[in-house]
Amino acid sequence: MKDTAAEEARVANDDMKVITVMTRKGGAGKTTLTQALLSAAISQGKRCLALDADPQQGLHRWLYEVAQDEPLLTFRQLEFAADLGKAADEAYESGEVDLIFVDTQGAAEAWADELAAQSDILVVPMKLGKTDYLITTDTVNWYAGLLDRVDKPELLPELRVIVSGATMKPNKTEQEYEALAVRNFPVLPTYFMYRKQHLDAGANGFLHKLADAKRNSTFGLERRHAQHFDEAVKEASAMLDEILGEV
Repeated sequence: MKDTAAEEARVANDDMKVITVMTRKGGAGKTTLTQALLSAAISQGKRCLALDADPQQGLHRWLYEVAQDEPLLTFRQLEFAADLGKAADEAYESGEVDLIFVDTQGAAEAWADELAAQSDILVVPMKLGKTDYLITTDTVNWYAGLLDRVDKPELLPELRVIVSGATMKPNKTEQEYEALAVRNFPVLPTYFMYRKQHLDAGANGFLHKLADAKRNSTFGLERRHAQHFDEAVKEASAMLDEILGEV
């Protein structure tokens, strides 16, 4: 028997956003970036749905290990790009989701058009190097072509590029491609820095939870390391705010 009162109490969430992380190259850091953004969103109290559209299912496997008991998060695989519309509609109507994160495969396929049509924001991570710059150029050109192919380009998602795997002391080549990216792409001000904390999160769970665990540790060295995880969460939160235009 349906719970009519519960159904009536649901209010569609007009502020819900679908954030799709994509690039036409593997190894650009899509899944690691999605993990960090999820941690930032959950630490801010946002209710999230994570969908993994990558056949390798890296994000889904990670969440299956670390997020079974997280009340602010639901997650599942996304077998077909066309299924995103249904998943987004269900989340919207439920009123129980603030952000949907979609992790994708690193390839140039027709599914990209379908995902873009159902997204609010496209996030493209780019490492600082020649190959990554050229692939990001392909992705940006694909997006420009998409604007020309649709009847209502104003309904398409906005595109953001995030410099990924950046270091505090970039070499000459990295500086060169950073300058090119900033000149030619809509690059966000906050970079996704290379941090050992992301490796730890990839093995053990959300950044903000690891920060709390270390802060409450009985070992002094562990407590001192908490600040590094806090910095990673702060950085991810800044990126999320910029992605959502909340700055």
